[in-house]
Amino acid sequence: MQPIKCDSTVKNVALDTLFLIVLQAAVVIALGKFIHLGLRRHNLPSATSQILAGIIVGSLGLHDMIVHVDVANAEDTYGGYVSEARIFYMFYVGLEADVAALWNDIRRATIFTYASVATCLLLAAFVSGGMYGSMMHTPVRSPELLAAVLMLSIADTASVDVSRMASEMRLTATPSGRLVVATAIATNIICIVGEGVFSCMKLASTRILDYSAPQRLGLGILSLVKVGVAVLLLQPVVAFINRRNAGRHRVGNWELVLLLVAVHFIGNFPQRVGFDGMPVSLLLGLAFPREGPVARSIMDALEYPLHALVLPFYFGAMGMRLNFSAMSGAILVPAILLTLLGLIGKCAGTMGAARFLKIPATDALRFGVLLNIKGHVNMIDMNLASSEGIWAEQALMAMVVGSMISTIIAGPVFAVVFRKEKEAYECSHQALEDMAPDQELRMLACVHGPHGAPGMLSLLELLASKPREQPAIHVIHFYDVARKNAAPRQYHRRVQDSERKLMDRRKEATTQVNWAVDVFTCATGLVIRQVDAGDRGSAANAKTVRRWTEDVRPGILLLPYHREQHYDGTMVCRREERRHLNVKVLERAPCTAAILADRPFRRCGTSLQLPIKISTSTEAAGNQQGDEKVTIHIAAVFLGGPDDREAVALACRLAKNDSVRLTVVRFVLCGNTREHDRLATTSPDIDGEVSVVVQDPNEECVSAFHREYVARERAAYAEKAVTGAMDVVEALRGMAGAFALVVAGRGGRQPAELVVGLKGWTECAEVGPIGEILASDPSLEMGSVLVVQQKTAPPFHLDLPEPAPTPAT
Repeated sequence: MQPIKCDSTVKNVALDTLFLIVLQAAVVIALGKFIHLGLRRHNLPSATSQILAGIIVGSLGLHDMIVHVDVANAEDTYGGYVSEARIFYMFYVGLEADVAALWNDIRRATIFTYASVATCLLLAAFVSGGMYGSMMHTPVRSPELLAAVLMLSIADTASVDVSRMASEMRLTATPSGRLVVATAIATNIICIVGEGVFSCMKLASTRILDYSAPQRLGLGILSLVKVGVAVLLLQPVVAFINRRNAGRHRVGNWELVLLLVAVHFIGNFPQRVGFDGMPVSLLLGLAFPREGPVARSIMDALEYPLHALVLPFYFGAMGMRLNFSAMSGAILVPAILLTLLGLIGKCAGTMGAARFLKIPATDALRFGVLLNIKGHVNMIDMNLASSEGIWAEQALMAMVVGSMISTIIAGPVFAVVFRKEKEAYECSHQALEDMAPDQELRMLACVHGPHGAPGMLSLLELLASKPREQPAIHVIHFYDVARKNAAPRQYHRRVQDSERKLMDRRKEATTQVNWAVDVFTCATGLVIRQVDAGDRGSAANAKTVRRWTEDVRPGILLLPYHREQHYDGTMVCRREERRHLNVKVLERAPCTAAILADRPFRRCGTSLQLPIKISTSTEAAGNQQGDEKVTIHIAAVFLGGPDDREAVALACRLAKNDSVRLTVVRFVLCGNTREHDRLATTSPDIDGEVSVVVQDPNEECVSAFHREYVARERAAYAEKAVTGAMDVVEALRGMAGAFALVVAGRGGRQPAELVVGLKGWTECAEVGPIGEILASDPSLEMGSVLVVQQKTAPPFHLDLPEPAPTPAT
């Protein structure tokens, strides 16, 4: 007589399971936060705390007390929820990914991926015969099945776990973090494709999800066609919704719900026929348009639920899968052995790739440990291995324990990488003059309202000469939180204000900045990410800027001048707090910082207010010449010193743009010979030939500029002979009308003989005397001014009294 099997479709089991999931998720989230209070001081990621919380919750036995139905394993309870979380999170990763920055690292990521996967495949194929006795009780149809699944299991990397930990540790802005994330995602996709091909072969003849291998192959191809059609329709659909919501910060709730349902529906195309939906959800996020209110709404809607609710349960479910009653040496030994095999294979591959790419061996070892994270290994081959009879129950538990061991080990390694990258960024010189002209430049800019947004965005566009290779640009918008409720108003005024707000949403300052960012994104092709932060005073704003510099790790930080141009050309101070914000940021800037004095009412020539493409089309329509390009004339003032050299380096970055014409203007004293002739010395080289060695860094900067730009007719150079401070002032004022932008150094470390008489002009110390002379000129012909400061050690310290909060005028 055969034993009676328990039917898994018992009434109310779905309700019991849902109650169990909600209860366990709540306990895991609360307990994970409590554990993380003690671990975060060691810079460990929260995933480690959440896995430990899952182990504790799983040992409580809530599953047996609530769900009164026997299940094969924990995957029957958590598998569906984990799959849904993985789809939405990988879509979020693709939507948030810096595609241009990843593309710049494509060569290194490809080499690391192939090296780590190849070594793991060879190692698993070699040891699969010896692992047979540890992984199985009964033989399978073919030993090739065990070898193939073991190869996929050891070679795989959990892309969700690696991307989440790297994002939490703020490593996605570093080259090392991007390399690890890109390699993990590429490795995961390769293993998923390999599992899909393997499951459709004749070797895997068992029917999976009621489909045979040939049927799965046909349905897989059909699902790929559906995904391709959905991706093609994505651009016009999102563009239509953006046009419907033009001038708004977010889309409507029903439109947002429809978009999220569509993402879920498309991401589940492959999973309905037994394939993994991670590559599809990632592709959908990468192909999703970044501009407009649609992208902002989806990212805002997904960010908090994913990070605060979904991902803690995702990592906690790894710990809750443990069955302590079944733990024995027959499980721990294979688990440790699988973890060691993965570490050996990954580290051997990364060290080989590092040797080829000339990367330190210690970094390669860390990358190997991070790429050994397995996460929820059932997403790759657990279902297939169980259906084919490859894994015994002890082998399944061994894989679960091994995946948790590899993930927990990666926590301290992430902490080491985080400390190393933080120290390297803070201690590095971070000067533009030391960077290669083609090296990627990460930018962070600040704006205080819609008035100065176009000029700042135009400057960012000029600095990004190649939009497809430019990493994402971050813009912090400090909106006024006190203006909404500055004083009590009468009832009829409140009614009028509410009606006016309903009639025209575009008058809000935040929405206008959103609109300007959307226009520049569509016209230039740049990825501009706007961050809205409340203007709560200079001290709080300086902390916000400091926090975002740690997250973005920019090469240059751009700030608006505290004075704004009036229609008659005079520069008016709107808020004194903005000046103190600039001073605080300049004191501790971890990179090159620049202050832009925007002058939008320039009467002659071009102005920094429109994208180049829009300016070109507008000018061409006026001149009836479609092939004419708008030309922006830019000058760089050079007196000497590190700030002026940094200004020239920044101007050379601008000169990379085809629409920019650069002129470097150097001031020299009358009667003095050129510094190059006076400070140059001769020294014999190895062959006995005499070469000229320039000892002055200022002369090295001028010589490099002549060699790279003037000699190739890519820029112009001029020298102005002066006899004193008044000649410098007259020469600077004489630049009005000739240039749309003047780049100058902040000063303080310039030759004393040139600035000895300019101390009286230093009313605003954050821009220096040269910047003050240029920015305070009331002429409407004077262009915008950009004052550059190289990273200082020790920094400038300006003793300014804290201003009292004053209402905006």
